Amino acid sequence: MIPRILEQLDKGRQEFSWKELCHELLPCATVMRWRARAQAGQPVLEKPGPKKPEPLRLEMVKAKIAELDHGSRRTAGTTALQAELSSVISRRRFQELVVEERQNRLDHMKRIAWLVPGTVWSFDTTEYGPQKLKITPLRDLASKYQLPVPLVGAQENGARIAVYLEGMFKRDGAPMFLKRDLGSPLRCHQVNEVLERYCVLPLDSPPDYPQYNGSMERSMRDLHDALDRARSGALRLPIAVDLELVTHRLNHRCLRSLAHRTPCQVYHDPARRLRLHGLSRQRIFREVFEQFWQYVATMPERNRHTVNAAWRLVVETWLRRQGWISVTAKTKTNVSTDSEPFFSQN
Repeated sequence: MIPRILEQLDKGRQEFSWKELCHELLPCATVMRWRARAQAGQPVLEKPGPKKPEPLRLEMVKAKIAELDHGSRRTAGTTALQAELSSVISRRRFQELVVEERQNRLDHMKRIAWLVPGTVWSFDTTEYGPQKLKITPLRDLASKYQLPVPLVGAQENGARIAVYLEGMFKRDGAPMFLKRDLGSPLRCHQVNEVLERYCVLPLDSPPDYPQYNGSMERSMRDLHDALDRARSGALRLPIAVDLELVTHRLNHRCLRSLAHRTPCQVYHDPARRLRLHGLSRQRIFREVFEQFWQYVATMPERNRHTVNAAWRLVVETWLRRQGWISVTAKTKTNVSTDSEPFFSQN
């Protein structure tokens, strides 16, 4: 009907203006809009109001979100992708899907079990009490044995930590690997010198990811709880004495994860504990570093985070080949490991 009206108006245009033809019939602007659409081959009439958004294809949106670079706390590239998908999904729903994808990755990461006592130790520093005393315990990851006695002081001092670490190496024999947090006193020049002197390879936690050193995090919670119970009575012993007593008790608990044996039994079992000396330690040191540099040489993009992630991946691969660790799919969400973009170990 509208095309016929436009045809008749075009014929009348020979004698009258558009304004005269449309007088008391239709708004002139409406007729001109119809005419322009008809000449462009577009529908003459359009449904009023905002255009209906494209149907939401949730699987497509989730697939695009899964391709983003997901970190432990942030995801790169969300702004550009949200702008691309703004016609099919709201900003709030998009952010919910990003958080859901990141959490799913955390929930399905690897869990690494340490199998050989004496190969890997872990250490970190925690604060305790109103005075905020700094306690630095050392823990063997395979046996869950906490070396006596943890270092305690008013401040976290890198030089004191280095002396303490070397004393433990001399007393119990150095491990092959040492896991540590990113705290500067734990990674200072003096500590690195001790590690180099004893051919101990460091494993540093990723930024803002304490779950990487999850076994030590759990150990420090147990230490806090045991200290609170020990110091809740009227008799208060010096903190160093309580630390030694509490560490002894923790090391002599029967644990289900150790087949109902105590950490002390497993750690000091000569049939299970590995001791590396001299040439064997130097050979492992060179072998791991050679594999690391070969891997880094093939990386398309290198920065501080990707290089550190490559180091952790090379170490994990080497440990699996030796049979020192086992890797299983994570079924619980309390202690996590991650392989993309960095891997982690408990």
